[in-house]
Amino acid sequence: MGCCSGYFLLSFLAVVVLGVGSVLGYAFRERIALGLQDQMYESLDQYGRRRLTTVSWDMTQEDLQCCGVEDFRDWNERIPDSCCMDDYGARKRPCQQLQTSLTIYRTGCYEAITQTLVRNGLMLGGAALLLLLAIVPATVMAYYMLTTI
Repeated sequence: MGCCSGYFLLSFLAVVVLGVGSVLGYAFRERIALGLQDQMYESLDQYGRRRLTTVSWDMTQEDLQCCGVEDFRDWNERIPDSCCMDDYGARKRPCQQLQTSLTIYRTGCYEAITQTLVRNGLMLGGAALLLLLAIVPATVMAYYMLTTI
């Protein structure tokens, strides 16, 4: 009986957390997006001062091929190398001196991140639905076993 009740409680808790998290994430998606944008602007000042912030910005800009929050002008005059496009020889083009569409990423990272999240949102929602479809019947069976024993 202890095993079934533990399994029931664990699976019930998983259903509640997954369901509530999905609903809250969807309901507050606009507030979350604005919070992300605000945090991105705040972290611009920490670039070059805090290693984790610097590495995070560099990885984001290189992986998503973006620059700044809205565009490269967010960096003012200190555009990082991670905003510079790669040359054919896998070298960075000198974009700090020559700021053209051939040397610098023009898309802002906020837009690139939100586009990536929207693209992957369907897959994330499908995975959550599959988890619910697997966990709910198991929870019902565990409850049935608890009540018949």
